[in-house]
Amino acid sequence: MRRNIVAILVLFMLLGGCTTSSLSTMQRRSIEAKELEGTFEEAYKATLQVLQDYGYAITNSDYKGGVIRGETGWKSRGIFVPRQQEVSVIVEEWGKNRVRERITFILKEDMGLGTQRSRIIEDPKVLQKFYGEIQKEIFVRKNLSK
Repeated sequence: MRRNIVAILVLFMLLGGCTTSSLSTMQRRSIEAKELEGTFEEAYKATLQVLQDYGYAITNSDYKGGVIRGETGWKSRGIFVPRQQEVSVIVEEWGKNRVRERITFILKEDMGLGTQRSRIIEDPKVLQKFYGEIQKEIFVRKNLSK
């Protein structure tokens, strides 16, 4: 009996750390990826700015590779499960004065006893809002440099 309980706990710990998604890879990619107007440098810097405006601390940034990673830190409200959001962004040149970005948001929850549960945030409205803010920041940067 004790062996079964240990096996179940180990299974929950392994599954608890998995990132789940209800969409196929292609469906998620179509939601997460967007073409923006602007240069690579403008888009990269605008993305950093917008993420910081929304409370993300940048944990890793590779300009040459076009990769940005950030997180919000753990937050807990009352008796609710502590949560943290992570973000991963890939920025790439996509033609003349165009870039393509893919943003993935992950929500992590601390389930206690050293286990975490993660899920990809697949809300198109959230992504549209971020992309709108990034495009606005690119526009501001372009017009400030004139």
